[in-house]
Amino acid sequence: MSAYLAVVVATALVSVALAPGQPVYGDRTPWQGISYDDLREEPTATGWSIDLGTVLAPDTPAECLRYRDEPVGAGRVLLRAAGAWTYGFANDSDCGSATAGVGTRLALVDTADGDVLWVHDVAEDLAAAGLSGPAEVASATAVDGSDLVLVQARADGRTVLITLETSSGETRQRTPPTATVDSEQFQASGRVVVSGWQPSEGAAFRYRLRDVRHLGRILWEGSGSVEGQVLALPDRLVVARSTSTVQIGLDGRPSTWRSDLDDLGGYVVRPDAVVGPVRGVDRGFTAVGLDGATAWTSSPAASGAYSAARSCLTVTDLGDDRLSCVDWRTGEVRWSRPADGASSADGLPGQTDDTVYATVSAPGDGPQSVRALDGATGSTLATIPLPDGAVPVAASRTVGYALAFGSSGGRSTLVAFDLASGDTLWSYAGQLQVATWAGSFVEVDVDGVARRLVAPSPEVVAP
Repeated sequence: MSAYLAVVVATALVSVALAPGQPVYGDRTPWQGISYDDLREEPTATGWSIDLGTVLAPDTPAECLRYRDEPVGAGRVLLRAAGAWTYGFANDSDCGSATAGVGTRLALVDTADGDVLWVHDVAEDLAAAGLSGPAEVASATAVDGSDLVLVQARADGRTVLITLETSSGETRQRTPPTATVDSEQFQASGRVVVSGWQPSEGAAFRYRLRDVRHLGRILWEGSGSVEGQVLALPDRLVVARSTSTVQIGLDGRPSTWRSDLDDLGGYVVRPDAVVGPVRGVDRGFTAVGLDGATAWTSSPAASGAYSAARSCLTVTDLGDDRLSCVDWRTGEVRWSRPADGASSADGLPGQTDDTVYATVSAPGDGPQSVRALDGATGSTLATIPLPDGAVPVAASRTVGYALAFGSSGGRSTLVAFDLASGDTLWSYAGQLQVATWAGSFVEVDVDGVARRLVAPSPEVVAP
């Protein structure tokens, strides 16, 4: 009897898998490296909790704060507080002074269980560098391929670069303070760290190249152009000059880059290429290798605003109402179709297929929709209705997510939709702030307490 039941069950499973109209979901690795929670049922804020105010900004009124997050690989997130005004909320008289100096504390959190792994106050690094005024963290990011967090901080009109050990939060190195100027430039990619400034109005920018693993040593210092075109790549710095473009490797030796950085009217940096429109040419895109050698130039048929999807560069021509997909590898226009009112087209972090999501906004204050397009052909797979102003932010294996405006005045409502049908699965209205923390969804309430959103019961959709 048990053998008979096993045969029946196996047959039933095969029948379900082959049934007509069965939803099809992707099976590739998550795009951009982070896997998001697959929440098919409306979640509740009943997972772990963290009092962010106590951890990041003690004694600061909760209503004056919002929180910034930066993924540090899969399952870990770097957090810091910011004044509510940085998210578009005007500080009232009680918040203006209360948020002065807020944001210098950094915390690394394990999103699986909500453990705070460490807290580091950058103000202490600035004090050790002889700076005592109100401190500001301009940026704090994880460095790909290393166990480091790179911080750019300021106080007393001076700027300091700091590296922290991701494993412990301890300071590894910091640079001597330099004068903070309005023309200050800063980029980091891989091991390459570049800072720049314009000595005087109309003068060529000056740049300093450092290795993130050895911040105390300047590998190269030199001039660029008056326009200040510079690009940090994972293994080299590219600097445009008035007559040529140079590249400087981590050995500090300059050489000629094989293209002109000024010729690129913006760019998307890929692991092996820099892709962008050709400046001065009305139509078409080009890709150059990290050494500047031209890899391909697309057909002039591709023209307009551009963005990145998993398998292609998406190009939206609002004038001609055309949406095109330019193959990353060859530059060929894989497909081109009527945009049907779409103003942009993108991939979604975490998606496990090559779907392109084209956003169409209704006139006035009406709702908007997103069309899911087949990345290989451009054909419409589904139409996804969304509230006015909603922004698609991520995808898991079967669920897409968008953030919409809520009662807090910010994007505090999370909307979930089925990736195969486009149907809305649920909408969760948060109190103050809803965020994606390295693949997990978190609500921050009016008291500054963050809670992980979890499904009432796990619902697993078969591949």
